[in-house]
Amino acid sequence: MTLFAILLAVAAAAFGLARLLHLPAIPFLVLGGFALRFLTERIDWSLPPDLLRGLIEVGLAVLVFTAGTELSPRRMRGRTRSILIVALAQFLSLGMAGLLMARLLGYDWITAGYIGCALSASSTLVVVRLMQQRRQMFEPYGRLVIGVLLLQDVLIILLLVALMSAPEGGMAVMRAIGASIALGLLSWLVHRYAVPLVCQRVKLDDEELMLGSLALLFTFGALAWVLEVNFLVGALCAGFALSAFPMNGLVRGLLGSLSGFFLALFFICIGFVLTLPGLEALWHGVLLTAVLIGVTVILVTIVAEATGYSTRASIESALLLSQTSEFSLLIALAGLYQGQITTELFSLIALVTIGTMTLTPFIARERVVRFLMTWHPRYRRGEEEVGDMSDHVLLLGYGRSGARILESLEREKVPAVVVDEDAVVIRKLASRGIPCVQGDAADAATLRRANAQKARAVLVLLRHSRDSRFVMEHLSGHPARVFVRTMEPLEAAAIQALGGTAIRADEAAADQLMEWLRLNTP
Repeated sequence: MTLFAILLAVAAAAFGLARLLHLPAIPFLVLGGFALRFLTERIDWSLPPDLLRGLIEVGLAVLVFTAGTELSPRRMRGRTRSILIVALAQFLSLGMAGLLMARLLGYDWITAGYIGCALSASSTLVVVRLMQQRRQMFEPYGRLVIGVLLLQDVLIILLLVALMSAPEGGMAVMRAIGASIALGLLSWLVHRYAVPLVCQRVKLDDEELMLGSLALLFTFGALAWVLEVNFLVGALCAGFALSAFPMNGLVRGLLGSLSGFFLALFFICIGFVLTLPGLEALWHGVLLTAVLIGVTVILVTIVAEATGYSTRASIESALLLSQTSEFSLLIALAGLYQGQITTELFSLIALVTIGTMTLTPFIARERVVRFLMTWHPRYRRGEEEVGDMSDHVLLLGYGRSGARILESLEREKVPAVVVDEDAVVIRKLASRGIPCVQGDAADAATLRRANAQKARAVLVLLRHSRDSRFVMEHLSGHPARVFVRTMEPLEAAAIQALGGTAIRADEAAADQLMEWLRLNTP
């Protein structure tokens, strides 16, 4: 009991410090575990190795189980092709990039292979929690990211099974992979038939639902033991079995506190295992982190665009996927326990994993997305020249609303110009011969290129109210009428005060807007 009291005290201090500094808790938990080890070495006391390993494995099992409840295949509907291409491209390319970089840094082939495997998948734990906080789960790119995570989790589990069975020979690897696939098929059957049946016919209270969920976790864990595959295969399959709506939401709500408890234990124990790497290892970690983020951002952006996603959605997906997975730690632990990698290399992989997990909330931000969009290769050859156009309608921003409005303008034979910063949007518009300008609509030079001062009307469909206010101020004193899509009454009042006309998004559809323009535009 004293041991758990100490671990919980360290966890409480880590969470409190993270909340105080408004930073992710994971690095503080790891640092707390490392500090605890440093302290215990000074007083000649340590966690028993078997207990330490057990806490890590149980914690990871609960975390993987909880993450699995988010991986409903329904979120992949209509996007299977894009998900397959992006997931496989990232998984294989990052694995190869990590392997080659490790070889260039002087590691042997086995060690380099572990580094490549550790870099090949993204973290379901970090990405799902971040998208939940930002309410992005049902965005188009959110569905792409969830699908990629689901497929990569399956691939990394199979890879882990292969690595764990490799010392016993090729037949053992084939048998273990076959057993894992069989367990996955059973999980799908439970997900597809058993769970919906229970939801329809059995009313469970919270305690029964929680006990049933944990019973399913232990059942799949026992099946994994019987089939002689890694226990995490059972944990992921159990979570996937419960990922159907509405069961996943109920289970996630009930297990939230339990998941947080094991999250704390897991990362504290990881910190306890770590050793302080030397300067050379730290430099290698920085290089591997740079390779991971650089390759992911460039590759996922290109591949997602090629499969039909917009530039913004592609970049947002790439930034969300720019970290290594919690499974990377398990792969490193497997190599450590089998004597194939050293403690220092395990610490290196752990630092890259924890470092990239910590960086994700900071790099997956709107300002980073907009900055990267300015560096995106521009399709200037495809832009239709605006020239000296005048008396036209200028659309600032495109999206679904812009597409409907543009269709209505074309039917009415009203000349229109579209300004959008998304390269994919510009390319599609240019292929239709529609005058368009690629750039930031909240930029004076871009507005001049689009002849905003000579426009009959300017329709502002931008995301941020500050950009809409900039357009209003820039066009102050010019004859162009400015209509701004707004989302709330306060924003509408601010636009009216600046001399514009606010169009409440919840009160106007595209055809209604066109009718309003026909009646109110000179």
